[in-house]
Amino acid sequence: MTEECKLFSHHVQHTDARARPDTSSVDFAGYIPVNELDISYARSSGPGGQNVNKVNTKVEVRFHLQSASWLSQEIKDKLKEMESNKITKDGYLVVSSERTRIQLLNQADCMDKLRTMIFRAAIRPRGLTQEEIQLRDKRLAKAKEQTLLMKRTHSLTKQNRGSM
Repeated sequence: MTEECKLFSHHVQHTDARARPDTSSVDFAGYIPVNELDISYARSSGPGGQNVNKVNTKVEVRFHLQSASWLSQEIKDKLKEMESNKITKDGYLVVSSERTRIQLLNQADCMDKLRTMIFRAAIRPRGLTQEEIQLRDKRLAKAKEQTLLMKRTHSLTKQNRGSM
């Protein structure tokens, strides 16, 4: 394995472990059907010598968000909201990578980015417990009380100025 491959595989494992939330709160299992994706290749930009001019190493993965049968409507809506800058006018979600000089690793990076996006969109916010709601209400009441006390003190200070 080349040095670049080792570095990249470490990155993919690191992001994949970090990106996976508690799986009990998601509707997405992590499987992305490759046959429903449009994968295209192009020449990468940047340094790389003559290899840049000969090999199509840049990878672009796209799919139509609303017609993706493998995602729930809730996840689609959240993705549309969270990743609006990566969605085209036609409704295609586009992910690209030109991180390495190896096409297969760039394709793996695109899939990892896509999987991470979907996992983030699939996280449901957890509701507050009754105990947490009571604690929040108690803190808010105390804060209001403190504010009223400060106002009363400030008002009395101003009233006492004129009586001299």
